[in-house]
Amino acid sequence: MADKNYLHTAYANSADGTDGFTTVYPNLNLLDGTRDFSGTWGFSELWTDDGTYNGLTVKKRTGGQWGGIFKKYTVIQNSDYTFSAFVKGYGTDTHIVRIVLINGVETSSLEKTWTSTFDWERDSITFLAKNIKVGDEIIVRYEISVLGTNPAVWTAGHKWETGSTATPYMPSSSEVTTADWPKYVGTYVDTNPTSSAEPSMYDWDEMKYRVYLDGVPVGGSKLLSFDLENLKAGTSYNVQVNQINGNDESDKSESVAFKTTLTK
Repeated sequence: MADKNYLHTAYANSADGTDGFTTVYPNLNLLDGTRDFSGTWGFSELWTDDGTYNGLTVKKRTGGQWGGIFKKYTVIQNSDYTFSAFVKGYGTDTHIVRIVLINGVETSSLEKTWTSTFDWERDSITFLAKNIKVGDEIIVRYEISVLGTNPAVWTAGHKWETGSTATPYMPSSSEVTTADWPKYVGTYVDTNPTSSAEPSMYDWDEMKYRVYLDGVPVGGSKLLSFDLENLKAGTSYNVQVNQINGNDESDKSESVAFKTTLTK
């Protein structure tokens, strides 16, 4: 029997795939104001601006315990949710901790502690649907728990999204522009079901079309064709596309409805 071929797709911001490489198309952020910490953020008075990281405003806190900057998220549907953020810490014998509160109650099982200096990393945590419910209010904070010497913590790019995967940072639907989306799509075919994390494995082309499933962006392509994955059996969907030219894009096309016929 011949080996099965698999089409692998990745996205990036550069023609060689090295800038912003990802094998998952980014979801939009469920929070507003995360690019620059605009709007109302808890404990923001304790933090100072400290440049940017990956184009995102960086907040820094030094010399004090607790008081991590945050924006509360309220669960709106029965789903898994993932929170992610960039975080960096510094100090001798300093501890940085990720604090999680659900409806005002600290959840120690979801905490994470860094006990030494560390460079920027993308931290993430998934909240399973079975453990949360609609209306729950969730807060995630990064803060200094043990001062040590010369303590400091930085954070940027807070993001909430549905699902169990932390996709690349994006602003919210009300803030996003064409320039925020990946600009290049890479593909290759082989017999390995696992996609490579090496950009040079892919053939890269400028993206010309963005595909929407039930109004949510799910991918892009050079040609007006796209493979839709992880569809549910016996379910109706609506598909739309729009055309991209640099930082300009057309309105979405008329919606095309279809229903899957796979056996449940």
